[in-house]
Amino acid sequence: MLTLTTIGFNGAIASAQPVSVEEPEIVVVRVFYNNIRDIELLSAYDLFEYNNLEQKYVLVAIESSRIAEIRRLGFRTQIDEILTSHFNPTGIIGTQIGSIPGYACYRTVEETYSSAAALASSYPGLATWTDIGDSWEKVTTTNPDLAGYDMMILKLTNSAITGDKPKLFISAAIHAREYTTAELAIRYAEYLVTNYNTDADVTWLLDYNEIHFMFYINPDGRKKAEVASTNLWRKNTDRDDGCNTTTTYGTDLNRNFTYQWGTGGSSTNPCDPTYRGPSAGSEPETQVVQNYLTSIFPDQRNANDAAPATTTGVYLDLHSSGGLVIWPWGYTTTTPPNATQLQTLGRKFAYFNGYRSGQITIILYVASGGTIDYSYGELG
Repeated sequence: MLTLTTIGFNGAIASAQPVSVEEPEIVVVRVFYNNIRDIELLSAYDLFEYNNLEQKYVLVAIESSRIAEIRRLGFRTQIDEILTSHFNPTGIIGTQIGSIPGYACYRTVEETYSSAAALASSYPGLATWTDIGDSWEKVTTTNPDLAGYDMMILKLTNSAITGDKPKLFISAAIHAREYTTAELAIRYAEYLVTNYNTDADVTWLLDYNEIHFMFYINPDGRKKAEVASTNLWRKNTDRDDGCNTTTTYGTDLNRNFTYQWGTGGSSTNPCDPTYRGPSAGSEPETQVVQNYLTSIFPDQRNANDAAPATTTGVYLDLHSSGGLVIWPWGYTTTTPPNATQLQTLGRKFAYFNGYRSGQITIILYVASGGTIDYSYGELG
């Protein structure tokens, strides 16, 4: 199984003419670095999954009054006024079809689930809609007012053709505010089933492969991010991890997976955006994804050996908004045993969508405890 992440461009910060920004509550700051390892010093801040390798800066969302903190760490900073004008939640305007203020193109959690259930109902020979676990809010008993969500999987394949088929697993919305990822995934699912028996490539894909979609790894957080006042929410909504504020609690699920958990690029402070959780795999959402991965993919890799040439399966985790195709490792700058194969596949993906491609720690920054390090490290 080869594992990659695609980080797409988020429509919320699309290009526009410069707009004057007069001290908004939150600003987007370019933070310039000398060495890519220096970025680890920013784990306490809201760091975007973006890295400008030519000009050597990353993007951080921060209250303007706290910029001096980053400068004291030795970084040079510059407010990006265009991105700030799009990112600042007070600027959300416009009408929408659904219920996400200002974002008419993106379905809510409920709307996405309804669309997926409709596909399974309308195309029973191609689609199944299955509950595989519960989100934190549904699991917890500390607050009976929290409803939470089922963790759902939409599986697409022609059930009339049996046998062990290669599998593609696509997950989305592990970071709550990244609206585009779940929408991209559900539109791809809709495209596949509606073009079956019409498009030859689509028909082959569903006849001889299985495609598994998890539209929301983090449905609780995503629901919180659908509200205008908290649309910058990133983490899950675990209130028991030790953060006593009302605006920054929760665990960054993409730092909570058990493989090489806590080895770099994450925070031990429960209030920080990259908080990795109290222990490896502590969050119910993480456990559900790990269990599902091991249920559909065999363990094809031993210790530090390369996965063999007979390896099957692909795992894609969708993010925004860096314009990247990235692959393991995220916890170390050391290249993985299957570096050549991962690079070949990643570059082929990037050829079609024009993204930059590379290993996580070479093209982005160190980030341990992520989904694709787990899937490749544990299963190959």
